[in-house]
Amino acid sequence: MQIISGVERRRRWSKEARLPILAEADQPGVRIGDVARRHDIYPAQIRLWRKTLSHGSVLKVLQIH
Repeated sequence: MQIISGVERRRRWSKEARLPILAEADQPGVRIGDVARRHDIYPAQIRLWRKTLSHGSVLKVLQIH
């Protein structure tokens, strides 16, 4: 993760950093807003990651390990 200081704060999340957050958000009964707050990101960011990454098969691999 890269943090840029200044007026705006923009972070670059690697795929390795995104996957655990997506896996946490995909757990039964978990609310995206709660996960987003824990990781200091907007819920829309998680939804965008879900949409742009084909994480369905990757999450299954993560759950097996």
